Amino acid sequence: MYQSQSYACPNPSLQYSLLANMRAAWEQHVYWTRMLIISIAQRLADQDDVTARLLQNPNDIANIFAKYYGRDTAAVIARLLTEHLEIGSALIIALRDGQKEKADNLKRQWYANAYKMADAFSGINPYYDREELRKMLYKHLDLTTQEVSMRLAGNYPADIKAFDLVEREALSMADFFSYGIMKQIPQQFCQAD
Repeated sequence: MYQSQSYACPNPSLQYSLLANMRAAWEQHVYWTRMLIISIAQRLADQDDVTARLLQNPNDIANIFAKYYGRDTAAVIARLLTEHLEIGSALIIALRDGQKEKADNLKRQWYANAYKMADAFSGINPYYDREELRKMLYKHLDLTTQEVSMRLAGNYPADIKAFDLVEREALSMADFFSYGIMKQIPQQFCQAD
């Protein structure tokens, strides 16, 4: 005999899982970026190892999106985030070494990459407003640049304060992505009782 199932929709535990995973991935993004900033600025021997760990993060973030948008979309996200981190790393080195022309060029590339990310994300979800997302990503770059500048200047209190702002902004961005997914595909957050 067929038995109908009732659904708990929205299911808070499924929503919480997405929110927690997205926040954790973006926190790892800014934490490992911070560790790389410190490694580069102080010329620490762990720079290659920290870079390798940081470069795992694009796949961590992309894997969250893969569950809802598939592997092809996740691959685009991972590629753009990897590019973001590679440009950022080269920019930190150029700033540390006083290579102004190179740093200016890398900064332009960094913002162009953020623009591509805004296009890519807004293309998969109508709740990811392109202009809002572009502003959010640009703010992320602005705050990270401030963090790098303060670290390189040896102004550690300002560096720490800048990182606090970077972290807060990253968590806001993570929530923006999570809520967009929940709005676009609410059926993914229903569970049979």
